[in-house]
Amino acid sequence: MTDAELLDVATEFRAGILGDGPGDGMCAAVSWPLAGYLSAMYNLPCECVTSEHSALSTDYINHVWIKLPDGRALDATFDQFCSEEKVAVYLGKPTEFHTISPT
Repeated sequence: MTDAELLDVATEFRAGILGDGPGDGMCAAVSWPLAGYLSAMYNLPCECVTSEHSALSTDYINHVWIKLPDGRALDATFDQFCSEEKVAVYLGKPTEFHTISPT
């Protein structure tokens, strides 16, 4: 599967759950079933990861995203972190929002 195909699948999957709505607070609701779908339908081994980061200096929030076998992040609700140009689905090197929380 190419990156373009993966982005298309993730974008369509997200739309099936959220419609045209924003991804705010919906990361688990999209990421968990999307990871299962990618694994079952495309034989793409991936895992959901929970990140904890500080949205404000005193508030910590959890974020769920998909870690691909090559270490890249697939984040189908990335638009909740965009301040300027909204990127609904992110595929790439993990960002500050894609850290792995200690267990």
